[in-house]
Amino acid sequence: MVLSFFGKKTLDTSSVLLVDIGSASVGVARAQLSPSVSPVILSTTRNNIPFQESLSSSRFIVAMNRALENSLKDIKAKHKEASAPAHIFCALSSPWFILKSRRITLAHEEGVLVTEKLIEGLLDEDTEKLKKELSGTFPSDDVVVIERKVIKIRLNGYEIKDFYGKKTTELEIESVVSLSSRRAIETIKRLLSHFSVGSQIHFTAFPLAAFSAIRDMFPKEQNFLFLDITGEATDVSLIVRDAIKETMLFARGKNFFIREISNKKKTSHEEAVSLFSLFLRDELGANEKKVIENIINHSRDEWRERFEKALDIPLPYLTPVHKVFFTADADSKKLFEELIKSSHARILDKNECEVCYLDYAILANFVTFASEVNRDPFLMLESLFAKKMLVP
Repeated sequence: MVLSFFGKKTLDTSSVLLVDIGSASVGVARAQLSPSVSPVILSTTRNNIPFQESLSSSRFIVAMNRALENSLKDIKAKHKEASAPAHIFCALSSPWFILKSRRITLAHEEGVLVTEKLIEGLLDEDTEKLKKELSGTFPSDDVVVIERKVIKIRLNGYEIKDFYGKKTTELEIESVVSLSSRRAIETIKRLLSHFSVGSQIHFTAFPLAAFSAIRDMFPKEQNFLFLDITGEATDVSLIVRDAIKETMLFARGKNFFIREISNKKKTSHEEAVSLFSLFLRDELGANEKKVIENIINHSRDEWRERFEKALDIPLPYLTPVHKVFFTADADSKKLFEELIKSSHARILDKNECEVCYLDYAILANFVTFASEVNRDPFLMLESLFAKKMLVP
C-alpha cells in the first residue's frame, strides 16, 4: 500500500488529522492523542474560501475543495517523513450540514422488549422520515446521514442507561441527526483518501463536536446556548439538562456585514472587507467611520432580530439560559459579543447572562501545542472531540 502524501507506509495510530470546513475557510491540523495527556497539536494551517457574491452550490463546492486541497498540501509539507494518521476527523460548519434534534416515541399496551434491533429500526424509520421532511432543502438523491447519536432513552418516563433487555409500555428516544449533501461529502472523501490512503474518515457537525468539548470543559453547565458564527450563517444550539434540545440556523454571519457595506457603499468586496476590518479596529477617519457605523448599526439590528426570532420557540421545558458560548473569527469577537449581550430573547436570563467566547485563552487549559504552531480555537475544540471518540 502506498500512502500518497506521506513518506512511511505504516499508519500512525496515535495521531489524527483534523479538518475544519466552514463557509469562509478550511483549517487542517495534525494532532497527537494519548490517554494520559491533553491533545498535542503539532501543526495547523488555514486557507480562505474566496468570497461568493451568490452562494451557488457548484461554485461553492469547487471553492471549498480548492481551499481544502491547499490546506492538505500545507500539512504535507510539514510532515514529509511522517506516517499517515490512522484517523481523519472532518467537522462541517454551516452551510455544509443540517443538524436536527429528534424525539421518537413508541407506546405498546402489552409492553415491548427493548433490543438493539428495535432501537436501530426506530432510528432508521425516523431518519427516512427526516429525509422526506428536508426534501425541499436537499434532493432525495443528494442527502446523506453523516452522524446519528442517541442522547437519551426513557422507559415509562424514566431515563435509563442500561435499557437493553428491559420491557416497557412507553419508549422515548432523544437523538440528533446530521445530514449533508452527498456530492459535497463524496468530493471531500476523494481528496482526503488521496491525501492519506488507508486512514479512517469520520464526519461530524461542528456544533456537536463543540458541544461535546464544552460539556467536558464546563461540567457544571447543564443549560446553555452555543453559537457558531461562520462567514455565511449562525448556528444556534440550545442545551437543556445536558442534552441538545433544539438547533436553529439563520443565514446571517460575518459576511452579511461585509455585503451590506459593499452594497450600501457601492464598492468592491475587497474594499468592503478592508473597511469592515478598519471599523472593527477603530482605525477609520471620522467621516468614513460615521458612514460605516450607520451601515453596521442597521446590520446589527437585523442580525439581532434574526437571533431573537430563532430563539422564539415554544418549549414546555423552557429554562432561562444564563450562559452563552460562541465561536467566531477573532476580529469580530467584540461585535458579536455585544450583539448577544444586548439581545432581548426571552430565553436569555435578563438578570445574569454570561457570554463566553471560546478562544485560545480558555482552551489552553485543555489542549497543548508544539512550538511555533498557530493557535486555532476551532481545531482545538475538534481535537478534544477526536480524543473523546478515539482514546479509551
